[in-house]
Amino acid sequence: MDSKLTEISQTFERLKAAAIRKDYDTATRLLSQLKVLLTGFTSLPPLFEQTPNALQELAIARDIYEHAVVLRVHMEDEEAFERDFLQLKPYYTDIGSQPVEGLRLLVQNRIAECHTALELLSPAALQKQYIKHAVELEQSFMEGAYNRVLSARQTLPDETYRYFMDLLAKTVRDEIAGCCERRHLIISQ
Repeated sequence: MDSKLTEISQTFERLKAAAIRKDYDTATRLLSQLKVLLTGFTSLPPLFEQTPNALQELAIARDIYEHAVVLRVHMEDEEAFERDFLQLKPYYTDIGSQPVEGLRLLVQNRIAECHTALELLSPAALQKQYIKHAVELEQSFMEGAYNRVLSARQTLPDETYRYFMDLLAKTVRDEIAGCCERRHLIISQ
């Protein structure tokens, strides 16, 4: 392993330890350092050059960005989550990001985009626990079955979904309030 890859691996281990301790300031500082170090790898997007360590570099970069996304969920930092999620996306060649993508769009009340993202998945993928949960939420939201959306918080496939469910509860409340307001305007005319 070359020295730069070793340095990144060691810093990444410190990042993971800080995140476990819930030392988010240290974790954020280390994440910033890692992102700067990653810019030295030409094997990463957007260049994707074939280097002797390309596979290792791509794997560690993907791991770092995955941890960044989870860190932002724990910090409840929606803007940083969005940035890190978009930085992670090019590393996925499989369906791994689709449940988070679907939830992210649903929380932002971007229903058409959420529906499209989930619709692109194969029938086999739709049966996977994490994706199935996102699909059921989207269906309930579209049907206006907000009670099912809110009660889905009790059956989360992973603890990191709790953050999205808290945001989704706010989106549901905003949607209900908007419907009530529109209905009130119609009745009062």
